[in-house]
Amino acid sequence: AKRHKDLQLCEWLAGGSTICTITITMKPALAPSDHTITISTATTAESSTPTTHTYHLRSLRTTSNVERHEIHTDIVKWTQFCASVFSYKPNPPPPSYFARHYHNDPRHDPALVRVLIHCPDNSEEERINGEIVSSVRIFRRTLSTGSSSSSSSAMMIEAGGIGEVCTSPNHQRRGLSKLLLKDAFNIMSTSCKEGGEDNDEDEMMSCSLLHASPDFRPVYSKVGGYQSVRSEWSAMSVNTELSNARRNDESDGNNKWCIRHANFPKDALSLQKLHVEYSEKRLITIARSVQYWEEYVSAELRDTLWILTKPYDDDGENDDKIAAWISVRPQGDRYQMREFGVDKSINCSVSTCWALERLLGVALGNVGGNSCAESEVSLLLPTFVVSEMKREMENTDKDGATFFDIDGATEENDDGWMYVNFDESQLNVLELTTREIDTVPHLIWPTDSF
Repeated sequence: AKRHKDLQLCEWLAGGSTICTITITMKPALAPSDHTITISTATTAESSTPTTHTYHLRSLRTTSNVERHEIHTDIVKWTQFCASVFSYKPNPPPPSYFARHYHNDPRHDPALVRVLIHCPDNSEEERINGEIVSSVRIFRRTLSTGSSSSSSSAMMIEAGGIGEVCTSPNHQRRGLSKLLLKDAFNIMSTSCKEGGEDNDEDEMMSCSLLHASPDFRPVYSKVGGYQSVRSEWSAMSVNTELSNARRNDESDGNNKWCIRHANFPKDALSLQKLHVEYSEKRLITIARSVQYWEEYVSAELRDTLWILTKPYDDDGENDDKIAAWISVRPQGDRYQMREFGVDKSINCSVSTCWALERLLGVALGNVGGNSCAESEVSLLLPTFVVSEMKREMENTDKDGATFFDIDGATEENDDGWMYVNFDESQLNVLELTTREIDTVPHLIWPTDSF
């Protein structure tokens, strides 16, 4: 009922075996149109006649127009295509990577995966079963904008993320990716302009975001008007010998702390609530539902997500309260904090430094690489976490300086996240991060990257 507002009660019969008859008129999801496109390439030294190429622009097929086994085939072909285009990378993602991103996303929508099909003969058979040669995917996401000084809750913005932008090498330099980007831009911008007051908020996309390398940022700026937003990161040295020793240290006086793998779906609700407090009320970031934690985060992080808990309370009762969590990943010759949070409520006495001193030894020791053999490693982590640790060291956690080289931390900011706003009535991410009063830091946790 929340997603489909035109639920109408048509008949109510009092008495007899029939209580009521309900007609549900389902509001259709966004239904981007199909197009056949002809592109002429320039003449060459070998031929004075321009070469013509015909493509069919469509979405991955949905339940409204094909049988389910054909949908599966369409998605399989698309994941295989994406993997083939990115096969040049040092650690190329397999088709299962793209399939996982798609199927585990609670808001996945085949209509928002837009592809160009090569149709040399422009036949119906080619339009349905032809070769995919270019792709772009729109990810539905909700953005938290942090809580202002006048509000205790975060404002939310519905957004469309752009990812899986790729073109077959045999069809590059024909403007296919730009064509698909413009198509995606039109779908997203139209979603918040059509429908007026009756428009379903879940269908609206008030802004768009994507992550781009420096070489491609001018392209996205020119094609869609995207602007870069800075995410502040810092590189810091971590003493792994002390951290490895501290991970088994339970000398807190109660001997009641433990570190374990996250357990889904059991931990999903607690982690969702804690993430709201630690990240969503403080940052411009991806807002996560319980379902997103259960289906997407669990699949992305798998056995790299570690939880610091207190299995028993001070009275010896079973509690298993989550105090902090972390996931790290190798990044070249160093490591990156992929996910992190601490319970900052007054009922939890755990500091950021204290939690990291215990969690990092386990996380680094189980993520692979050479962290166990090295006495010191470099960790890339959000600058706001470094600032948090610095304040704690100055006030209460003097031992933190032996684990973390806070003074030697260096800025390594990321300007790759880019935004464009469609709805002027909504908060603007770029303005939130640059305004003089109530500036909100921007951070998309690597867990949520697309």
